Amino acid sequence: MRHRFKTPVFLALIGLAMAACADTPTKAPLADERDGRFNSATSRSVGVNRVSEKPDYVHPLGEEAGPSGRASLKDWNWLEVGIESRTRYEDRSRDYTTLKLTTDDALVTRNLVYLGIRHALDPLRFAVEFEDSRRFLSDRASNGNIEDHAELLQGYAQLHFDHAFGNAPLSLSLGRMSFDSIDRRLVERTRNRNALAAYDGLRLRLGDANAPWEVDAFAMRPVDRNVDALDHSSAKSTLYGVTAYLRQISPHLVLEPYWLWLDQRREIDPSLRKNLHTFGFHAFGQWGRRSAWDYDVDLAGQLGSVGKLDHRAGAAHLETGYTWDAEWKPRLGLWFNYASGDRNPKDGTDERFDPLFGDTFSFYGYSGYFSWQNMISPALHLSIRPAKGVKCEVIHRAVWLASDTDSWVRANRRDSTGRSGSYVGQETDARVIWQVCERFELDLAYAHFFPGSFTNRTGPAPGSDFVQIAATLKF
Repeated sequence: MRHRFKTPVFLALIGLAMAACADTPTKAPLADERDGRFNSATSRSVGVNRVSEKPDYVHPLGEEAGPSGRASLKDWNWLEVGIESRTRYEDRSRDYTTLKLTTDDALVTRNLVYLGIRHALDPLRFAVEFEDSRRFLSDRASNGNIEDHAELLQGYAQLHFDHAFGNAPLSLSLGRMSFDSIDRRLVERTRNRNALAAYDGLRLRLGDANAPWEVDAFAMRPVDRNVDALDHSSAKSTLYGVTAYLRQISPHLVLEPYWLWLDQRREIDPSLRKNLHTFGFHAFGQWGRRSAWDYDVDLAGQLGSVGKLDHRAGAAHLETGYTWDAEWKPRLGLWFNYASGDRNPKDGTDERFDPLFGDTFSFYGYSGYFSWQNMISPALHLSIRPAKGVKCEVIHRAVWLASDTDSWVRANRRDSTGRSGSYVGQETDARVIWQVCERFELDLAYAHFFPGSFTNRTGPAPGSDFVQIAATLKF
């Protein structure tokens, strides 16, 4: 059953947002401008700048005092607070991630509340973040990626020492945390998805996002999202990691080596057991007159076991871009995404790359049809900033299977003979983000999938569309 989009709901929300903007200065710090890295080298690649600890909607309570100020609030700088409320309408037409290519629309909401104590009890600090994610007007079954009702997203205690290594801080955190690692391709907090990711465990950081170097080590269990009960950490899966962020090598280079170990050998089903070591590096920078050119590279390898099979796999993201010195700051980028697939299901070796807990929306298509698995995908990306606080982008990508005998994973389609070929199709994505003011953002995104020969030969193959309209308020 299809639902009619309720325009008055969004008109009321926009009216409320305009009222919220009335008393705040109009400034538009888009996501890739809020990064706070140590030097001038930043990545212009889409979606890679991470939430290292504190979400970007959080601020010290004392900031609310303003220049004319209320002294009582200025005394509360030790308390960090934040509220974020997002309402989104989305429409999926002929969805390839469903068996019957379902067409459906829905209204989804996500509300976040954050409280943190810093400085007042140093070296002891605390942070809690609550999440409530819901879906309305949909006929689909409940899904933990979309719905997570009244949950503790973060709750941890931290020992923090500001100058443990010269000017670099040291922190040790214990509890439930939600954060991004490296470029978000393997471990992420999630952004566009309605229910966020969290991990229970221990985290040690030497340095931070404003230091010339940083080392981040953690041992955590992913939190399983449960729509009908409280979330709990997985008893079958543990993620270990050591990552580094080297920002002072060169003005044109930030280097981020990493090692991640997923131990999932406690699964009851032997076919689901995994013991994966993922290692590699992410590197990015800018060069040329006025830093017109930029690049972003991530190379990853995997060794270990999946089920009873040995596992060997690899993946890569290669990107270069050019930004013109013009009023609208147009940038043209060329991407290449690769992830190995399993060539022969009977040879005793699994070669399909595992993307662990990484993002898909930002990197492989708004439709959600693709992930960093069994893919060869070149893409063109064009972005412009036609007005203050407005960013527009168009991405066109083509997708082939790296192994034509392995699966198109998200659509669960496979021809183990390889006779259906490897050309899955193409996708065009378009997006407009308008930071109306500091507290209010509008986000419009559209994707169209054009089926290729593999898709046509392995089942029904209509064109497919995805639309989302989101409004986000921050306080």
